[in-house]
Amino acid sequence: MRTEPFRVVQITDIHMVSEAEGQNHPYTALEKLLAQMRRDPWQPELILATGDLSNDGSAASYRRLQPLLASIALPVDCIPGNHDEPAEMEAALLGGSIQSLRVRIEDPWQLVFLDSRVPGEDHGHLGPAELAALDEALRSAPERHTLVVLHHGPYPVCPLPNCRLDNAEDLCSLLGRHPNVRAVLSGHNHCAVDEIYRGVRALVTPATCNDFEHPKTPEEIDPQHIWATHRIDRTRHAFRRLELWPDGRLDTELIWGAG
Repeated sequence: MRTEPFRVVQITDIHMVSEAEGQNHPYTALEKLLAQMRRDPWQPELILATGDLSNDGSAASYRRLQPLLASIALPVDCIPGNHDEPAEMEAALLGGSIQSLRVRIEDPWQLVFLDSRVPGEDHGHLGPAELAALDEALRSAPERHTLVVLHHGPYPVCPLPNCRLDNAEDLCSLLGRHPNVRAVLSGHNHCAVDEIYRGVRALVTPATCNDFEHPKTPEEIDPQHIWATHRIDRTRHAFRRLELWPDGRLDTELIWGAG
C-alpha cells in the first residue's frame, strides 16, 4: 500500500471555443494555467476535467482542446457538463491518455464519475441509472475511500435553478448511507466552495476561464436579466490540487492564475 498521497489536479469549465469564433480567452487562460502547473514542484499523477470542456459542444472546439490536454503527459479523466456534447467529445477529444471512466481505482481510494448533464438545459440532474451506479460502486467497495466527481454539485451555491443540481437531496440521501464517501467534487458554478453539506464535504472549483460571484437570495435575481445578477471576472481563474491520503484524509488547495 502506498504511504504517500495520490496527487490529483482538477480543471473545470474550460469553455473552449473553435478558432472560427475568434475568441482566444478560453484557450490562453487554460494554456497559462497548464504552464503554471508544469513549473510547480508539486506534480500530480492524474488530471480531472470536470465538464463544460467546450462552450458549444462542437467538434472544432474539442479538436482545439485535445492537444492542450494531451500535452500534460498524464492521464486525463473527463466528464461532460451542460455545454458539452458527449458524442462530439468522444469522437474529437477522447483517446490515448484522455478518457472517460465510471470508476478509477487507486487503492485505497476510488473515484466515481457521474453524468449530471440534462440535454439542452443548464441545470443538472442525476437520473436513476447514475444514482444506481454510484450506490453500486459504494456498496461493492465499502473499504475504499471515495471521491464522487460530477459537474453539477449538491452544494446550493446560487438560488437560480440553472446553477443547481435539481435533485441534490436524492444524492445527499444516498451519500448519507455510505460512510466511505470523503468528498463530492464539482464545477459548474465558476466559484470556490469547501464546505460540509449534509454531512459530506462539498468542493466546488472555479473555472479555468473566469470567476462568478453569484446572487445570494432570490430577491437579487432580475427575471428579465438573469445573468446580469452574476458578476463575471475574466481575470480570475484557477485549478484545484488534491492530495488523497491512504488514511482517507483529503487535503486540497486552489491555485489561482498568476496575474
